[in-house]
Amino acid sequence: MNTIQTNITVSEYGIFTAKFSQGQIPPGKYSLLLTVHEPPSDDPPQSERKTVGVIRGEITPPFAQLLEDYMERIGAGANTIVEGIKKILAKQAISAEKVKKSITRETVNRWRGGKKEKLEPVMPHKDNCHLVLPAIAQFLRLTERETNCFLKSAGCAEVYYLDLPDTLFQQHIAELFNKLSRLDVPVMMLLTQAGWGEPPLLKALLAQAKIKYSPDNVLHLQPPYSSSANTKECFLDFGKQCGFDNVDSESALGHKLETRLKNTRQSLFLLLTRFEQYDESVQQQLGGMFNRLKDSDYSDSLHVILCGGEALGNLKYNKGIISFLNHAKDERWPELGLSEVKALAKYRFDDLQLDDEPAKELLRISGGHPQLLSECLARQQQKPGLPLEAYPDELSKCPQARGHFIALAKDDNARQEVSKLLKNEDLGKFSLPIQGYWHDKLYWRNLVAVRKIDGETHLYWRCDALRKAGADVFLETENQPQRGDDDEKE
Repeated sequence: MNTIQTNITVSEYGIFTAKFSQGQIPPGKYSLLLTVHEPPSDDPPQSERKTVGVIRGEITPPFAQLLEDYMERIGAGANTIVEGIKKILAKQAISAEKVKKSITRETVNRWRGGKKEKLEPVMPHKDNCHLVLPAIAQFLRLTERETNCFLKSAGCAEVYYLDLPDTLFQQHIAELFNKLSRLDVPVMMLLTQAGWGEPPLLKALLAQAKIKYSPDNVLHLQPPYSSSANTKECFLDFGKQCGFDNVDSESALGHKLETRLKNTRQSLFLLLTRFEQYDESVQQQLGGMFNRLKDSDYSDSLHVILCGGEALGNLKYNKGIISFLNHAKDERWPELGLSEVKALAKYRFDDLQLDDEPAKELLRISGGHPQLLSECLARQQQKPGLPLEAYPDELSKCPQARGHFIALAKDDNARQEVSKLLKNEDLGKFSLPIQGYWHDKLYWRNLVAVRKIDGETHLYWRCDALRKAGADVFLETENQPQRGDDDEKE
């Protein structure tokens, strides 16, 4: 056994990086034993470092512990979780009746190792990675980072592309605030497709907001953890987030905001994230509050950005239950470009340097899909001799490419309709709201992108790797009997 001594850094989220010299560790599988000493007082000079190898890992709590902790945080039992999953799946495009019937109270208790029943924790089967576990994460009100950790602890692929350099999309963020300040009604919806955070660069967005409005004039509202919180509890929570006392209703919150605008005579910026997770009655009351503020003498001083994805877009285009969203400017998170690809390579892959042409090819091969681009960059670092022609076939086998189609394959109608769309790269003209039920669903799942070619804006499949992944998954589903999602592995 060879012992290698190196220093590692562990972030506040449990992510660590270890570097080692070339030749110390040949390729292969190893058991990793960490002996933790006091951090060194100083690192060796840069000139003495010969670290071309990198180990990256993450210290992740057991799945059973995370599930138990998150359930306790919102005061939810196994029955509550099961009912929550069914409601969330019912709102999705996938009926997956077999999934909804097979996930029971006993299933959840086996996963967390039920205390009363004295059960040994059982890991969820991998089939649950694509529908059930993301639905549980949504019901538990997990943040993007918590969701990634929750899924990884179950052996699933991460669903959010996090840890982005703050330098990314700086110009776009600055332009968002410029657009917001020029609006007659300064309310904006910042909508993001699946795979990114909400918004992708929350810290960078808040940082620029504090520069533009001053730190004291920037407020950030998020939904309370408990999905069972009543309206009064929600507004008490909102009041605390805004630094207000004695707020227990939308009228009280609106009065506090209006008084602040009147007294400060300065613009106030309000960022609302995960707006679609609020209870519908809370959404409507917040909408009524914003409508009244919009008609007040200080309407041009309250600047609002609401962040979300498909569900928030539906509130504006499909349901029409929040009238103030009719005035909201629709903004979509931009596509990755050449500069972003090169910045991500350098930031996330230990200073991986890319020239323009390889970067352009990786952007084309991945279709700008964040997770698939990450897979491309990983191959550039780990398999430098792999020809680019081999990338699409490799990407089509990745969980990040197959996951959405595995979920769709569980519903016969979804599988049949999407199979038809897979035959054409161009899915037709793009407009808001998106026309075509499955065109809309595929857009929000980030499987298709909006592109302007020859002066016309159309929806296109992001890349060939995704189309191949979809065709492969659907073919496998047709040729194999579906299994129950409650078959766990020990």
